[in-house]
Amino acid sequence: MTTKLNIIPSPKSICCSTDTLEYATIPAAISVVSSDLATAGDTFTDIAKKLYDVVFANGDGIIVKKNGSLASGEYTLAIDDVVSIEAGDLDGATHALSTLIQIMEKCEGGISVPKVKISDKPDCAYRTLMVDLARQWHPFDKLLGYVDLCFLYKIKFLHLHFTDTQSYTLPSDKFPKIPTLDRHYSVEQIAELNEYAKAKNIEIIPEFDVPGHARPMVTAYPELFANVPTGVESEEEFALFFADIKQNVICVGKDGVMDTLKVLAKEIIDMFPYSRYLHIGGDEANIGEWKNCRTCQEYMERNAIDGPRPLYTHFIKLMTDIVLDLGKTPIVWEGFPREGSEEISRDVIVTAWESYYHLAPELIEEGFKITNASWEPLYTVPEGHRVVPSGRWYPDDIMDWNLYTWKNWNKKTAAYEKPIVIEPTEQVLGATFCAWENNYDAEINTVRENLAAMSEKIWNINSTVTKEELKESLAKILPLAEKLT
Repeated sequence: MTTKLNIIPSPKSICCSTDTLEYATIPAAISVVSSDLATAGDTFTDIAKKLYDVVFANGDGIIVKKNGSLASGEYTLAIDDVVSIEAGDLDGATHALSTLIQIMEKCEGGISVPKVKISDKPDCAYRTLMVDLARQWHPFDKLLGYVDLCFLYKIKFLHLHFTDTQSYTLPSDKFPKIPTLDRHYSVEQIAELNEYAKAKNIEIIPEFDVPGHARPMVTAYPELFANVPTGVESEEEFALFFADIKQNVICVGKDGVMDTLKVLAKEIIDMFPYSRYLHIGGDEANIGEWKNCRTCQEYMERNAIDGPRPLYTHFIKLMTDIVLDLGKTPIVWEGFPREGSEEISRDVIVTAWESYYHLAPELIEEGFKITNASWEPLYTVPEGHRVVPSGRWYPDDIMDWNLYTWKNWNKKTAAYEKPIVIEPTEQVLGATFCAWENNYDAEINTVRENLAAMSEKIWNINSTVTKEELKESLAKILPLAEKLT
């Protein structure tokens, strides 16, 4: 018979053979039969030690093996005298052991677990937490905690916004003047982060932001990146928030600038060897500066580009082609206009967030694969925000949202008066919860709560979990999240 347990996200199927839920005592031992699933067992033992102070030995209390008939990410978990887990791959094994972490309790003799059979798999492969490290410094150990939180909630990707106007937080051997003094991670820390995330089966998505939000690059190496003003002032174009910031966008007409950016992109890619993606930012660029830049004007004339808007799209094409040439899949924020977008590879993934620059229905119509980072309710920002005074939405708000909906509080956006809703399509790969502009202490409570709700809504696109049921699950799972972060 079907039963309920407090698991985030909720599994596709939970069954037990009795009218009353019974519990089994399982010895604190784990055996991973398939070698390619071994790291999932190591992750489980590490998290179990942190959460329950239980040390697992090698043995047949929990048995994990591969089942080739199961899809990627899929698993079954059957509990009787032992815990028997079968998984389609490492993702499936990781998901199964995350579920087990949530339903187990420490007891004399090992762990206590309910006698159930769970069958589960995600609806969306792209389940992501984004953290802004550039505007507010985050201590390195907190990044490791976010990796553990992603494991707990079955979030596959940790997207780290490493660069912005305020700071450039990656190290750089090729361009040593770019990293912001006392606000960048070391080579050793990045290497540790990579290995830690790989061990937890969480994939890092590094982001460096071009052509806008690039002040550290422009000011460190003006000879490589700075625009060359003509002396004519003009109103900034195409910037919703940052029109007052000068020299925040790189010159795209400078000789050799794309070769320079390729060197920088390769350096970052080499820093993250386990990551299949490189996010290049690509939004909110103050392209009005290009109207005042002699080299950009000359470049547009030479290449028959009619103004800053098509030049913007042209740059995104060139930059994403570089990333593809380097063997990674590029991701960009919705930001480039429609003009010339037919030139951009459809291997590029676009994160639709603002519903201002390039709308989700347009991107779908143009054949792009997209992800949903709807400003409302998938963002958290500092308390006192001009339109969102609390700086956040709440799990109930996310439970009222779905993967194919975009909302926004900003009157300038197309999603302000009425949400944008599209028909279900496989072109929407998943969603991202975004923690922007806050320091760690200010954002972490919201991330713990809202990331859980988003996980429910994209693991199960047609989730039947009620708001009250989610609250019940959060009451049990949040203490675990707090211990990990």
